Amino acid sequence: MSRAYKTARRIKFNDNSKFIIFSDCHRGDNSFADDFANNRNIYFHALQNYYKNGFTYCEIGDGDELWENLFFKDIFEAHQNVYELMKLFYAENRLYRLVGNHDMAYMNHKFVEKTLFTYFDKITGKDAPLFRGIQFTEGLILEHEKTNQEIFMMHGHQADWMNYVGWKFNRFMARALWRQL
Repeated sequence: MSRAYKTARRIKFNDNSKFIIFSDCHRGDNSFADDFANNRNIYFHALQNYYKNGFTYCEIGDGDELWENLFFKDIFEAHQNVYELMKLFYAENRLYRLVGNHDMAYMNHKFVEKTLFTYFDKITGKDAPLFRGIQFTEGLILEHEKTNQEIFMMHGHQADWMNYVGWKFNRFMARALWRQL
């Protein structure tokens, strides 16, 4: 937890700043195992409203379900409208994403570059930008401009050995056993 705090991205805010904070969306591939699928419409409409009203979107881990799903491409195709909306936040520097235990793979910059920087656009037949240059951290600190008061956010899996150090084993068990159940 100390490392998450020390390496956290810091964002200045003031009394007029607006943030929306989500965690544990677990966006999946729209299969029977996709916990997000039943809520995607209300999530999308809420996020549209937050975007239109100038909020900054902070996703505090487990946004994508990378334990049960082998390929981000399947998740993206199932919820492309959501990612296109998140892309708008990102283009305006209003998107911050943290890693959680179910998307720890995003700690690997090469994986993020390969997976999230671009996507294959089926209409044009070419790669198109998605979140080019995005960085994931373990922590996020909102720091008030005048008072220097801080709000520290992290996913929390850092406090549990099996979800932080043993996440690859847990991911294997989720793919091999849990998804089928």
